[in-house]
Amino acid sequence: MLKVVKPIEHQEQKTGKPRRRGRWKLGLILTVLAVAAASVLFFRSSLSRIQEIDVEGNVYVDRSAVIEAAGLRIGGQFFASSASSVENRIVTSLNAIEHATVEKQFPGKILLRIDEYDPVAYELLEDGSIQALLGSGAAIRLKDQGLPAEKPMLTEWEGKDEEKAKLCRVLASVPDGQLSDLSEIMPMASDSFPDRIRIYTRSRFEVITTVSLLKEKLEILGGITETQSPGLVHMVGSDSLIPFVQPDSDSESE
Repeated sequence: MLKVVKPIEHQEQKTGKPRRRGRWKLGLILTVLAVAAASVLFFRSSLSRIQEIDVEGNVYVDRSAVIEAAGLRIGGQFFASSASSVENRIVTSLNAIEHATVEKQFPGKILLRIDEYDPVAYELLEDGSIQALLGSGAAIRLKDQGLPAEKPMLTEWEGKDEEKAKLCRVLASVPDGQLSDLSEIMPMASDSFPDRIRIYTRSRFEVITTVSLLKEKLEILGGITETQSPGLVHMVGSDSLIPFVQPDSDSESE
């Protein structure tokens, strides 16, 4: 006996899966469009904008200079730059800053925490103003920050920025205890020693050495100033001391 298949039922069985697949695709398209529309609305709203920028840790660098170096502005896109890229821009643009940390606080607040290089010396300029010299070689005009405590004064370094920066980097590597006796440092270049310097100490010694030898010689100088009478100390190559006041030969013979 032959089985009769109804045409309508046969058609429904064949077309059932394509209809379900079509509805799924339509739902996916509608979802993507909804997300896209929401994203456009979000990035046009104030929630996606920078509303506040704070700077912490700056003593010598102006707040406005830090924000400008970061490439940020009020009203700019909050998600436009990653924290690491902003940190890199700050450190690269401002040689007074050693480290920078960026903290984003949604919605709209960005905190810039910076660590500046420590001052290693200060310099009296021709116009009477004073600038701090940081360990990176950066020179910062002092306003209300005060003078670096027990740091040497650099004089006669006008026009010698590269040499001065090199000296500052060496001073940054020296322990504070070895710097406290240094009162004044001035250049004393010669053909044989282009980085030669003259140092006056608070203990009334005069020292001739070079920038490249300074860290090594300061370790020796401490023993000399503590045990010898004030004099001229040559510390280029071999070390020697010529006392300012020669001992009385008559009293020595007695």
